[in-house]
Amino acid sequence: MSKIKMIALDLDGTLLNSKREVPEENRRILVEADRKGIVVALSSGRMTYSMEPIAEFLGIDCAIIAYNGAMIRTKKNESRKIIFHKPLQCKYCDMLIDYSLKNHFLLNFYFEDRLFAQEDGILKRYSDLYANQTGALYNFVKDINVLKGKEATKLILLSDPSSGSDYDQRSRDGQYDFFKKVIGKKVNVTKTNPEYLEFMNREVDKGVGIKNLAEYYSIRTSEIIAFGDGDNDAPMLAMAGIGVAMKNAGQESKKAAKIISGWTNEEFGVAKVLKKYLE
Repeated sequence: MSKIKMIALDLDGTLLNSKREVPEENRRILVEADRKGIVVALSSGRMTYSMEPIAEFLGIDCAIIAYNGAMIRTKKNESRKIIFHKPLQCKYCDMLIDYSLKNHFLLNFYFEDRLFAQEDGILKRYSDLYANQTGALYNFVKDINVLKGKEATKLILLSDPSSGSDYDQRSRDGQYDFFKKVIGKKVNVTKTNPEYLEFMNREVDKGVGIKNLAEYYSIRTSEIIAFGDGDNDAPMLAMAGIGVAMKNAGQESKKAAKIISGWTNEEFGVAKVLKKYLE
């Protein structure tokens, strides 16, 4: 077994518990790993701004894989340099702006590491939900058409969660099925939180993210252990030498993983699995 030189961690449902806090057991084991010279990387669909407080709480100078791998930043002591950024092409961004306005969905538009959205009182519950879940700050615009012609790092279409197999076409899963048919071969369309449908450049995902970060630090992918739970984590778990799906993970992550943890994020499964690799 190769020596572990990098730990890549999804946040929600993995490193964080249901209160969106880092259990102390997880924090302690990661501090130990950092002291041993292991690179700790936070890997999330979130933007940089929403990930840095978690790194600060850990007390570790973490590298950041943001936007599901569409943007990679180095450690803070390396000035958070962007070493990889591959945004979504304008034609798809413009198409989704038109779609969100026509069908009255809230669209999160990430540009230059800032979050923009149309100001709309009726859809405010979605922006409030997202802000509460991630800590992100919105920049509201009166007309989101002003962002046409710009390449978004990522887009999120927010809609209501689906209820079992009998879902409405406007639900998150209904929208997923629609867009997979329309642009699924040209755009990376993925489901994350129950309300989020995310759109990225076809050539990016979390697997691409850890591969590029590992190359920057001269680490082989076989020397990475990665933890995740969602569909968007599956490429990262497949790419890593040791991909660990949490007990609470979805089927896509479990299929991609080398190991399925016996513990959930509520049971600080990250710490329990990591312990044997740091001995």
